[in-house]
Amino acid sequence: MQMPRHQARFRITLPLLLCLFSSGLLCAQDAGNSDSGAGRVPVVSGGAGFVYNVNGGAPTLLPQVDPVLLVPFGRHFLLESRTDFTGFFQRQDQTSGPYKGQVFKDVEYAQIDWLANTHVTAVAGKYLLPFGLYNERLEPIWIRNLQDAPFTASIGTRSSGAGDGLMLRGVAVQRPNMSAQYSAYFSARSGINQLQASRTAGGDASIFFPKARVEAGTSYQRFLQGREINSSAAYLSWQPIDSSVDIKAEYDYSYYGKGYWLEGAYRFNQSSIPAGFRNLQLVGRAQNVVPQNGGGNGISPIRTDQFDFGLNYYLRDNLRFVSSYGRSLSNQQNANVWNLGMTYRFTIPLWFGGKE
Repeated sequence: MQMPRHQARFRITLPLLLCLFSSGLLCAQDAGNSDSGAGRVPVVSGGAGFVYNVNGGAPTLLPQVDPVLLVPFGRHFLLESRTDFTGFFQRQDQTSGPYKGQVFKDVEYAQIDWLANTHVTAVAGKYLLPFGLYNERLEPIWIRNLQDAPFTASIGTRSSGAGDGLMLRGVAVQRPNMSAQYSAYFSARSGINQLQASRTAGGDASIFFPKARVEAGTSYQRFLQGREINSSAAYLSWQPIDSSVDIKAEYDYSYYGKGYWLEGAYRFNQSSIPAGFRNLQLVGRAQNVVPQNGGGNGISPIRTDQFDFGLNYYLRDNLRFVSSYGRSLSNQQNANVWNLGMTYRFTIPLWFGGKE
């Protein structure tokens, strides 16, 4: 008798995770005396911000606070969690009237990490899906150079941007001239409040060249409920040594749509530049989304191109003024997109854990 498809996939996914876990245990035995670890002091970190957004003439107020809790247990276990509080307030009649809205709360991730060594970290709980560059690395308000997410950010991250289950990740190969990292995960379906996730399996792999400071990577995901689809991404990041240039590019593909985004940033912090301009950062981004099979699942049903230009000013390393202008182009409607606001990054050690 033929095995049901979901059982066959499970029998393929489970051995893969077990193999990665076994290899991690072997690496842990080889590096058991490593000085690397989670540390000992609990920390509350995160960021806060306020953004005034105008899209097509309709203004929106977006206050946001994202506290991150880090609690180490010994040197190899770490509890980490991030909660998002975002307000969404619009005028009653879109462009006129009083502002009305509400504050939304979301536990973005809550996980336990076992830091075996640099080769493997085992993760259990609710974790961010490692797909492409944006979801894990650039999404926090205090990190992203432009406050609006790329059009294709929902590819590989639906339905909540997180998974419930197990993930293994680490550095597979470490050499002076290159390093290769990996991640592999399986997520169960969950409808529990603040623990929502879809049944998915996938992974990410990239190679980093430290001398050139170039990273090239790819992501893959299989969505395992409802309409079962494959999603994939290819990305590139370049941050030259002794330069304030930051260039990132990504191409995403799924059943519902495909597209790309290319973003570049430059910080005027060289000593040869007048002091009044050293805190400025210029940002530019071009992006495109092409719907397939009618779009949906976060993908616009209309082909859209957008060009953004941003100007950020760092009052301090952790406090900045952000602004941007974008022009959205489609065959149905063109619109201007404005953002103006402030972001702040904070770190508060909780000394009840000791002073080590």
